[in-house]
This record gives sequence, structure tokens and C-alpha cells, in this order.
Amino acid sequence: MADRTERKLAGSGVRLIAIGAPFVIIGIVIALLLNGNTLGIGVAIAVLGAIPVVVGITTLLSAGVSQHSRKDRPFA
Repeated sequence: MADRTERKLAGSGVRLIAIGAPFVIIGIVIALLLNGNTLGIGVAIAVLGAIPVVVGITTLLSAGVSQHSRKDRPFA
């Protein structure tokens, strides 16, 4: 059974990924379909959407490490 802290971390990580993923997709689509100044706008939207995605993945990894450390087994 997952500890309360692990559940909160995992829930926050999934939520952050769900927030950032649509912005990444929209930014990539804008950058691929349009030229000129809109290319830069699309890339900027994708980069701003990638920030919560990376934070969410890091939070999920932190929850996984917390769960593994709770099992009292060596990491290596």
C-alpha cells in the first residue's frame, strides 16, 4: 500500500503532466503548421508547456524513489 506522501506526490505529478501536455501539443502543432513569427510563438508555447511536464515527471520519480526506499532494500 502506498504511503500518503507517495500518493500525494504521484497525484501532483499526474496533474502537472495533464496541465502541461496540451500546451506542448498545441505549441508543436502551431510551430509545424505556420511559418514566420508564429513559429516562434509555437515554440514558446511548447517550452512553457514543457516546464510543468518535466516537474510532473520529476515528482513521479520522487514518489517512486520514496516507495522503493520504504521497502528497506538496497538501491544498487
